[in-house]
Amino acid sequence: MSRCACFLLFAAVFSLGGWVAAHDDDGPAISITSPDLGTTFAFGTIKEHSLTWDKKKQMLMVHVTFTDAEENLGQPNDDQHVFRLPGVRYDEAKGVFYATSKKGETIPVAKIRQALFFKVVETTPNAVVRIQHPRGMITVIMEAISPNDPAMIQSPSDGDGTHQVDAGSVTQ
Repeated sequence: MSRCACFLLFAAVFSLGGWVAAHDDDGPAISITSPDLGTTFAFGTIKEHSLTWDKKKQMLMVHVTFTDAEENLGQPNDDQHVFRLPGVRYDEAKGVFYATSKKGETIPVAKIRQALFFKVVETTPNAVVRIQHPRGMITVIMEAISPNDPAMIQSPSDGDGTHQVDAGSVTQ
């Protein structure tokens, strides 16, 4: 067989393997993209962000403040935006926010936490809010996996964050 044909066969086998693996992992169980879009400073940075529950609209909201302070153009300017995350419901008795996956699984995505003198909404360990702002075009996405997902199981570690591995169990 010629070298070119061998290379093409080799490339086809590996690309097929990547294709099959990509379909085994559907990504996060919950992925909510805010229908709200925004624009901000092209080279701005996120100064702060927070989650709030709009009781009247029954909607989880993401508040984001961008700043151009790092551009050293004199007085820094702030740019504030609010983004809705539809499909999240609040269980007031438990203080937990839930979303439902495409497969019908109910997954906690945020919870109420008591701060010093007030309550704040924060994501659960299995959820994250991504704020993308390439060239000033803002998109907000909340992603979450099931709390029972194997990715949520922490590996054993010492108090200093180093992981202990039993070499005997690895080589068996």
